Amino acid sequence: MIIAVPVSGNMPSGPGEARDVLMIDTSTGKELERYENPALTATSARGIVMLRSVIDRKADALVVSGIGEHAMTYAKGRITILNGAGRTLGDIVKAVSENSLPEISEATHSGHHH
Repeated sequence: MIIAVPVSGNMPSGPGEARDVLMIDTSTGKELERYENPALTATSARGIVMLRSVIDRKADALVVSGIGEHAMTYAKGRITILNGAGRTLGDIVKAVSENSLPEISEATHSGHHH
């Protein structure tokens, strides 16, 4: 499975706030790509801008610490959103491989998040 993780340091972040986005192959645990989060230069819909970038890169799932209403609405039917709050990257890869990372089915915070 290919997962995308918006990160700040070694911890997952929200799609609109993270500095970088990592693409990881959970079958090998290897980082496939690291790129600057395009949301950082977006003037609006930052979470959606980031989501588009991982969907375009064919990620199977997005692991976040939280997600807003607009991004969650956009994600539905396009990509699985998993809850990585409080976990390190190593923990996330292991949990996804074991299919034990909980899915997020609704926004974790409302309104605009800046």
